[in-house]
Amino acid sequence: MRNSLIIFTFFLFIQNLSLLAQSSALDWSDFRTQIIQFHPTAQRAMLFTQNADAALLMAKGGFDVKTYANYESKYFNQKNYFSQLDAGLKLPTWLGLEVKTGYQYADGVFLNPESRLPSSGQAYLGLNWSLGQGLMTDERRTTLFVARAGIEMGEAERNILMNELLYEAAKTYWNWAFCDNQVRIMTDALKQALLRHNALKESFLQGEKPAMDTLETFIQIQNRQIDLNFARIELQNANLQLSAFLWAENNRPSPLPLPAAPPFPPTAPLQSLATVDEIVSQAQQQHPELVLYHVKARQLLSMQRLKKEKKKPVLDVSYSLLGSGWQFFPTPTERGPGVFANDIKWGVNFSMPVSNRKARGDWQMGQIKLDQNELVIRQKTIDIENKVRQYSNDLNNLNAQVDLYRSVTDNYKKLLDAENEKFMQGESSVFLVNTREQRWIDAQLKLAKLTAEYQKSAAGLLWSSGKW
Repeated sequence: MRNSLIIFTFFLFIQNLSLLAQSSALDWSDFRTQIIQFHPTAQRAMLFTQNADAALLMAKGGFDVKTYANYESKYFNQKNYFSQLDAGLKLPTWLGLEVKTGYQYADGVFLNPESRLPSSGQAYLGLNWSLGQGLMTDERRTTLFVARAGIEMGEAERNILMNELLYEAAKTYWNWAFCDNQVRIMTDALKQALLRHNALKESFLQGEKPAMDTLETFIQIQNRQIDLNFARIELQNANLQLSAFLWAENNRPSPLPLPAAPPFPPTAPLQSLATVDEIVSQAQQQHPELVLYHVKARQLLSMQRLKKEKKKPVLDVSYSLLGSGWQFFPTPTERGPGVFANDIKWGVNFSMPVSNRKARGDWQMGQIKLDQNELVIRQKTIDIENKVRQYSNDLNNLNAQVDLYRSVTDNYKKLLDAENEKFMQGESSVFLVNTREQRWIDAQLKLAKLTAEYQKSAAGLLWSSGKW
């Protein structure tokens, strides 16, 4: 009997010392890095900022210098009725003032008298200025302001999408890590049951133990095989869920099989937490959803200024100096302001709807959008604060639970070791050893589950505060 007990003790000692060493393990930081680099959703998130850059480039195009040219000629019955050319440059400015310079040429037998020009053509230099509607702001300036704010909006939209992606990835990862650790614990438990059964079977063959003990250990093996099979199915499903987040270069899914998850050691340190008020304060300032709606408010305000501007009457003034050929001020003896009153072309354009209902209605609709956006900001602020406090409460509770259950698991292990010692002294039974061992296994599984739930809550806190 003593020899069989020595063999039994040796096998248990070796089994307790053996940790399932993994040649490679997929830890969370590597998993997160791979998602950020290769996941299609992460790639799509980057397109938000690229689209905002393109929109800003397009808005800046409203202030590009514009070249123009128009040539028209009529030749009929061997007669040159007319030939007309108008070419030049237009330069829009930030103040709603458009500078224009160009050259005109006209010739022909039947040329309209008002279109006749000097034989060398006529250069001109002028400006168009909106002194009513369009003086304070206009479509070009508003579009540019909205596009500049769109850079921040594109960044916020990218952060929102990444926040959601990484949160879902974190939940999937920690569920997979638990399933992998569960298989590891159940595999270890099955090996221990096999070792105990083989040792007691040897004792039975030597006439030292009754057949009932070997039957007890055999039933334990069968139960643990069933538990392990269920755990493996859960791990297979978790592998499939996790593989959906793993992508390689060129938008190709990462090949299977997956590496193992890092073990959940009972002494793993849990991350320290800032105070919930600090997290709430940071979330209210930096959460991408709030940033998105604050930027949207600025865009709406800019558009509202434009709509208010359109309630004004149109009053456009144009003025051009006309040259003889390329020469301006052909009379050098003339001085003073009068020189700008000769050889000129000018005009005034005025219009104003009588009731102006279109502009007033458009402004009212814009004000409603502003009010709606403000209500959304208030609701989002409350929702974010509540979610942060909820996950903070869960995290603090799980922190205490994990710490407590580490102690529970250690105590169950001590009870198992003591029971094994009594069994070697012949003062215990296989049933009691199996019972103690099963409780220790259950404690390990529960500790692993609590650790996974803690990590999920930590991910939820990051998601709710928008810090991903």
